[in-house]
Amino acid sequence: MAAVFNSISPAEFFYRNRHMAGFGNATLAVYSTVRELVENSLDACEDSGRLPFIIVDLVDESHDFVSVTVADNGTGIPYQHVSESFGKMLFGSKYDTRQKRGTFGLGATMAVLYGQITTEHAVEVHTQTGTSGGHAYRLLIDIEHNVPIVESDSTLDRDGPGTTVTIHIKGDLKRAQDRILEYLRMTTIVTPHAKVLLRINRIATATLGRWTEQLPSVPVVSKPHPRAADLEMLKRLIAENKQKSVRSILVESFQQVGDHTAARLLRHAALDSRKVGWSLSREEISRLSAALKSFDGFARPDGSCLSPVGRDSFLTSVKSVFPVSFCSYGRRGPSEWEGNPFVVEGVLASGDSVDESDVPVLYRFANKVPLLYDASDDVFMKVLKKIDWSKYCVRGARQVYVFVHLSSTRIPYRAAGKQSIALVPEIEAEALTLLRGLARELGKSARELGHRGRSVKKMHEFAKSFRLIAKFGASLAESDIPPTERLISGLFEGSDNGRVD
Repeated sequence: MAAVFNSISPAEFFYRNRHMAGFGNATLAVYSTVRELVENSLDACEDSGRLPFIIVDLVDESHDFVSVTVADNGTGIPYQHVSESFGKMLFGSKYDTRQKRGTFGLGATMAVLYGQITTEHAVEVHTQTGTSGGHAYRLLIDIEHNVPIVESDSTLDRDGPGTTVTIHIKGDLKRAQDRILEYLRMTTIVTPHAKVLLRINRIATATLGRWTEQLPSVPVVSKPHPRAADLEMLKRLIAENKQKSVRSILVESFQQVGDHTAARLLRHAALDSRKVGWSLSREEISRLSAALKSFDGFARPDGSCLSPVGRDSFLTSVKSVFPVSFCSYGRRGPSEWEGNPFVVEGVLASGDSVDESDVPVLYRFANKVPLLYDASDDVFMKVLKKIDWSKYCVRGARQVYVFVHLSSTRIPYRAAGKQSIALVPEIEAEALTLLRGLARELGKSARELGHRGRSVKKMHEFAKSFRLIAKFGASLAESDIPPTERLISGLFEGSDNGRVD
């Protein structure tokens, strides 16, 4: 039989392979739907410079159907883009070069698609960009052609700017709700300025955050780093600027490339800097592309396109969510992998409970999103296991937690489900250095605590002996027992425990 050749739309592809995007079963589908909508809401709030207030409503309907509603106080969605934002795969506002929670322009639309094929319900979107003039929509996806189908569009005001999205899906809310609560709790660690209200079956279940009112820095759109330019990107840049000199194209298109650096690069590539874009041959473009990868004169990428959590906010959120007595913060970067800037930051904390494990409990985050699945294949888990934690007083001591966050313009996820980070050597090296530094801080704290404990124990023994000496001395002298507390307090001078009763 002769083979039949055909093509399918992106919506058709993900309809057939929905497990790749985190919608492989009824439990994971509820979690993924909540996650995608919450991430969009947080980005919208931060873009508008507002402290996020997110309401998540989950209702268990009949026949294993679940209604998922997420409301925010963000910017709202421009009305001309609403239908495509929810009804067209790979459409969105997250394709520029700056840190964003979303990556593919896929998540919310995938949830809409999953709801449509499992419940036949349209997504309901209510959005408002100003103080009035809100719109309410009902949308479906034409899967075969990857275009939206607008069932209704009506004018309806909200209480203020923001967006409310309701998606009906087939799912298992009972099994998913604990994981959703954990996701929201972890979200407030890396987004400590957000407040989240969770309602399950119309009952307020949890209110999480806001641990600080300090807004994070807003990442700015940056030019690509020259090492991020592959042959295809270079061809496009030259085609767009074909009347300009090669030197001007490099300076104007990339960050960290000035006139002097461009001249050195072109000498490295054996190209005439006065040549204009249209005159470059295919072989010369290929040579320039190779030179961009091998040239070692570029500075590190600009970090203004990133927005890490930051020392004060990270420490505050960990102390607010976990009962810990010791916290240490560290940061590495900005560094780059294949020209993509990144920062790795982390907190190592210990609590009062005793744990016999050889390794700490690891919590992973990427662009302020908690990663709760597929930990065994994650780069941070592999780094954690490379460290001999027994050297740092972990085994048989207090419970230890490690929180690691990767900020980057491009997260190298292992799959479209965005649950684990691939093993990238540059990220692995920075994470290893970071965790070793935090481990040394933990070991130092544990040793100091041990010394302090032994000193306090000795002081208590001395105090007990001193009281007995005073008692027996007074008995021999047939006099009253002299006051000893003031003298005993001197034994504890400099001690954190202070005076002994």
